[in-house]
Amino acid sequence: MAPSGKDGGGGRLGGIPLLSCLAANDLAALERKCRWLDFGPGEKIIERGEEYTSVHFLITGTVHVLNYSESGRAVSYAALNDGDVFGELAAIDGLPRSAWVCTITPCKVGAVSGPDFLNLVTGNRELSLALMRRLAAVIRLSDERLADVSLLGAEQRVCMELIRMAEPDPQTPDGYLVFPMPTQANFANMIGASRETVSRIFGRLRESDIISRTDRGLFIPDRGRLEERALM
Repeated sequence: MAPSGKDGGGGRLGGIPLLSCLAANDLAALERKCRWLDFGPGEKIIERGEEYTSVHFLITGTVHVLNYSESGRAVSYAALNDGDVFGELAAIDGLPRSAWVCTITPCKVGAVSGPDFLNLVTGNRELSLALMRRLAAVIRLSDERLADVSLLGAEQRVCMELIRMAEPDPQTPDGYLVFPMPTQANFANMIGASRETVSRIFGRLRESDIISRTDRGLFIPDRGRLEERALM
C-alpha cells in the first residue's frame, strides 16, 4: 500500500544531502517522478510488512523509525529530520518493509518508486557511492548503540546518545544543541532504557548544569562536561 498522506503538490529535492551529487537536470527529472505528500503529526508513512518499495525524501519535518518487540513494546531506532531519506532498503532488496516510519511533526515528503530510484543509482557512480556511505554510517551507528547497551550503564548511554545528536549552537560559542529533541519515551527506546530512568537521568544532568531545556531544543553549554559524565 502506498503512502496515504495528502498530495502536497510540487516540492524541491535540493536540500537532500544524498542527492547533492546529481546534476541539475537529473535532479529536476527525479522531482518530476516524485509524488509529493503532506502528513500531519502522528501519522504513519510506512508500515512494517508492506511490500511497496518507494523511497522517501523528507523535505521538512521530523519522523521516527520504530519497531515492536515480542512483548509489544515500541523500540525506536532513530529520529529523521529535514533532508533525510528512508525506505531505500526495500527498494534495494525488494523485501517487505522492516519497520514503521511515523511522523512526529507535520512533514512534507517526496516519494519515488523503487525501480525509478534504483535506475538512477545504478546509472550514477557518485550517487551509488553516496548511498553505500550512508548505509555504512547506519551500520556503524547501530554497532555503536549495541556496544553501548552491552557495556555502559543507563546514564552513560544517555550521555553518549546526546553527544551523537548534538550539533554546534550557532547562537552560543562553544555551546551545542539537540534539536528536535525526541520525546523521553522515544529517547528511552533508542538507548534501551525505560522512560522513567531517562527522566531521572535528565533531572540529574539539569541539576548539574550539564543540560538545559530551551525553546530551541536541549542545550549543552559545555560538551566536555557531558563527555566526562559519559566516561564516569
